[in-house]
Amino acid sequence: MATPAHKSQLMDAEALKQWILRRLGAPFLKVELTADNLEDAVENARRWFVAKKGVTRFYTLPIQSGNDYDLLDDVDTVTDVVFTSSALDLTLVFSPFVLIDEKVPYDVFAAPSSGGLYSSLVQTLQYIDMGKRILSAEADWRQEGRKLYIMPASRPDYASNLLVEYKANSVTIEQLNERDHDLIKRFSLAQAKLDVGRVRSKYDTFSTAQGSSTMDGLTLLDEARTELEKLEEEISASAYPMPFMVG
Repeated sequence: MATPAHKSQLMDAEALKQWILRRLGAPFLKVELTADNLEDAVENARRWFVAKKGVTRFYTLPIQSGNDYDLLDDVDTVTDVVFTSSALDLTLVFSPFVLIDEKVPYDVFAAPSSGGLYSSLVQTLQYIDMGKRILSAEADWRQEGRKLYIMPASRPDYASNLLVEYKANSVTIEQLNERDHDLIKRFSLAQAKLDVGRVRSKYDTFSTAQGSSTMDGLTLLDEARTELEKLEEEISASAYPMPFMVG
């Protein structure tokens, strides 16, 4: 019987700080980082990931009368809003198809007198769109700061739910997938290298019992800058497509 593969646990913030120290030579070498430096390195990586890529989440928003709603605390940017169909939607009355869900048979424009298949189709779709706008049945939304605005405003006699898709402003690093977790690990390490490199580059050498030794501050700074440039390219390539701006 084959032994099941072992899935390694992803690092949380505290484990990541210890990993950074080990990568920089601890405990055999002195690493010029305080607890605050390590916290900054991990937090910078977390905020960088949220700003450049982030994670997509969903929540259901009950809507009542009115059109402005407070967003959840972890919403950074709303990317889409899915509306439910209103039971009071009157657009079907004005539909030239008079068909459920506007489903058009493939041969509805086949008559030679229709003036052309595509021309008739475009005019009909424009007619439907105009009718929905006149009746305020075409729902829309926009985000302004910490508010989500729904247009048109909900009627007092009708309540429904919306499905809100959004990019979150927070992440738990041990719950990311392997690739995203690796991005945060490497960015944290590069940030720590910048801090250590700045400290060590203040002095070219330091004295030892055997003479003087050269510091590696400039090397660490060069490594960190190169790694950060590469990470910017990687996260840009792995980020989600930009959503359409609504509003």
